Amino acid sequence: MMRFIPNAFTVGNLFCGFLALHYVFQGNYVPAAWLIFLGAVLDKMDGKLARRMGNDSQFGIQFDSIVDVCTFGIVPTVLIYQAHLHTDWGMGLVFVFLLCGAIRLARFNTLSLEDERGEFYMGLPIPTAAICLTQYVVFVNAWQSPHATPLAALLVVLLGFLMVSRLDYDPIPNFRGTSFSDRFKQIYSVTTVGLTIYDSIFFFPMALIYIFSGFYRWIFRMFSNEVTQHA
Repeated sequence: MMRFIPNAFTVGNLFCGFLALHYVFQGNYVPAAWLIFLGAVLDKMDGKLARRMGNDSQFGIQFDSIVDVCTFGIVPTVLIYQAHLHTDWGMGLVFVFLLCGAIRLARFNTLSLEDERGEFYMGLPIPTAAICLTQYVVFVNAWQSPHATPLAALLVVLLGFLMVSRLDYDPIPNFRGTSFSDRFKQIYSVTTVGLTIYDSIFFFPMALIYIFSGFYRWIFRMFSNEVTQHA
């Protein structure tokens, strides 16, 4: 019975995506965006539980990826399309995001099959890209801008590129870590939570900091001999 617990979180992730899509069709974009975030939390929990319980099966990996392409691929593209890119060229742009997300998941599964997963993610994970894209809608809803549509288009292209790139991204920090890097990531995470609780408008700017951290790590690697393992 215990082996089905991680899959129950995956089902919860799928339900969040399904419910978010319902809100998108009603024009309620803000609750839809927060449901995507909740889905990402459940997605993170199912993986952690599976590894701790020794149930990290191939079925679980494939099921999780199918759910992810729905919750973090299809739903965010429909949301941003409905909210800011409701044109023919906008449809093409959001499809690029969906395609890049599917490629990112396929690459992740390939690395999992080859047992080559390491301490860093290769390319921006699709849940993070989905959170950033949907939180942009929350941000613009509170902070009105005449440039919301072109910025949305730019963000879609940027996130799509980052998902299929070879840039390194840190996973959620280990709060037991004591190195300078661990401490910095812990402070960033706690600060993000605190600012978001104070006002949800801060979540998108803080997400952007993480998004651009991949470029920082790429520049850092150019001037060092650091060798990384990817997930």
